Amino acid sequence: LSVVRYFADRVLVMYLGRIVESADQATLWNQPCHPYTQALIGAVPSTDRSKKRSITVLQGDLPDPGERGIGCSFRSRCPRASALCETEEPPLRQVATGHQTACHHA
Repeated sequence: LSVVRYFADRVLVMYLGRIVESADQATLWNQPCHPYTQALIGAVPSTDRSKKRSITVLQGDLPDPGERGIGCSFRSRCPRASALCETEEPPLRQVATGHQTACHHA
């Protein structure tokens, strides 16, 4: 992800073959909306000891990628999951100009 940050203009984050977030690299790195994106960015090691970042350790079972089922594919590992996530797949929607996410709770 550190390499992507410096070489890409726009980034698409995917989870189980589905786009969960799309933004320019600066926005994605500084203001991630999807909990999976937040966990990915939080896991990137930093050499700057003065900057404290919160690391999100994902809990739950990894879903079978062959079984799409209904609802959000990230719900079994998401700290924000609700009943809505069980029954409805979140559409990719715009949260800011040029920034889209597929999360009911972003």
